[in-house]
Amino acid sequence: MSQRVDIVPGRNCDGCTMCCKLLSVAELDKAPVSWCTLCDVKAGCNAYAERPTECRDFYCGYLLDPALDERWKPSHCKLVVTREEQLGETLIHNDPARPGAWRSEPFRSQILQWASAAAAEGGKVIVWQGDAKIAIAPEKQVACGASHARVTGDTAA
Repeated sequence: MSQRVDIVPGRNCDGCTMCCKLLSVAELDKAPVSWCTLCDVKAGCNAYAERPTECRDFYCGYLLDPALDERWKPSHCKLVVTREEQLGETLIHNDPARPGAWRSEPFRSQILQWASAAAAEGGKVIVWQGDAKIAIAPEKQVACGASHARVTGDTAA
């Protein structure tokens, strides 16, 4: 049974199929980072009315989080943001066709803010880039003699 979710007013999936590429779908035995066989890249799901429950129940961060503006629509930024509330994880799935997308602004700054907030609550921020899993640590100011160096904390997990 599908749960009711509150989509940000005015937002929809129109023109976007990035989740159909970047995410796995167990019911279809679909691996991540491969196009779903049911997906028409320009139009969406060819079996929308009968799509798997996993797809029916999925909503990306762009649809649910009013703080993410139009730049975060996955078809534009090539990132699909998901949240695993029970695990305290924010996951950013990066299209391997645009591998540095998550490192560009405004995405990098927001991801580092999420990492700081997650670390304070015992959570994690993870970027999936193809098969690479990158754990994002918050930025820290580190004393280096008389000067300060900024350390960005993305580390391979």
